[in-house]
Amino acid sequence: MKIGIFGAGSVGGFLGAKLAATGQDVHFIARDNQMKAMRLSGLTVKSEAFGNTFLSHPQVTDNPEEVGACDVVFLTVKLYDSDEAIKLIPPMVGAGTVLVSLQNGLTAAEPLMKAFGPDMVLGGVAYTMSFIETPGIIHQIGRWGRFIVGRFAPGATAQGEAMPESAPQLRAEAIKDVIVEAGLEASVSDDIRMEIWKKFAYLAPLSGMAALLRRPLGEILSDPDTRAMLEAAIVEVIKVSASKGVKLEPTLKDTIMQMFAAMPPSMGTSMLTDMLQGKRLEVPWLSGTVSRFGHENNIPTPMHDAIYTALKLWS
Repeated sequence: MKIGIFGAGSVGGFLGAKLAATGQDVHFIARDNQMKAMRLSGLTVKSEAFGNTFLSHPQVTDNPEEVGACDVVFLTVKLYDSDEAIKLIPPMVGAGTVLVSLQNGLTAAEPLMKAFGPDMVLGGVAYTMSFIETPGIIHQIGRWGRFIVGRFAPGATAQGEAMPESAPQLRAEAIKDVIVEAGLEASVSDDIRMEIWKKFAYLAPLSGMAALLRRPLGEILSDPDTRAMLEAAIVEVIKVSASKGVKLEPTLKDTIMQMFAAMPPSMGTSMLTDMLQGKRLEVPWLSGTVSRFGHENNIPTPMHDAIYTALKLWS
């Protein structure tokens, strides 16, 4: 399978390296120091859970025209780079190409659907923790290496807008199979929108809180006040989801808190890392989206309002 990875960062670099190591025809779109390092010294992935991987000569470029049409293109850039990436993707898209967003946020796939049509787009969810240690070296941590792909349920996008019955499932099974062959976990969902919301219900609160407080998960959980803030932020997502036609169970909050308790106390988030490195933040697409959806539907979201207000100047 010819696979395009548009964005060779923490998620794209990790997934792409694993796929390439099993013989898939993987082409990375990278830029600046990451591209230069990959061309000069290859791509290294460090992972205790899934094994170390080294690609001595990865196929990497910053010019999609050099790649040509792919069977599947994974979009893995930061959300604030989506518009620019989508403008550059067309040379990688042929009549049978499927595009999959593995980005965070509820509305990540919608710019792809607007640009290429819903019949060419699958939603995706990536459960993994990784970061760029130095250009060309990606460090994956923990035992999460799971990916979910699938079509959006007929009649609904992340925002509750109508979609045609023909929303795509094309190549979803084949994509799952190649990911599993690479030693990772993968599944196909008949309602990827629900899967996106389930991840968002913990991702947005934790990302916002960790960046707001500049503290890892363990410290947030150990203080009663900050723990209560985190729980309140989760509840706000659950309440907002119902207004968008997604029924997240009220018990999901307890499930998420149990999951947090089992994670390493030192665990941070990619948004916290970006803040500490002086990079832009994805907060408009995380807490900002919760706040916007809440205001649109008269649902109070004071925690996410505060997180977004405090962090939006970093975006």
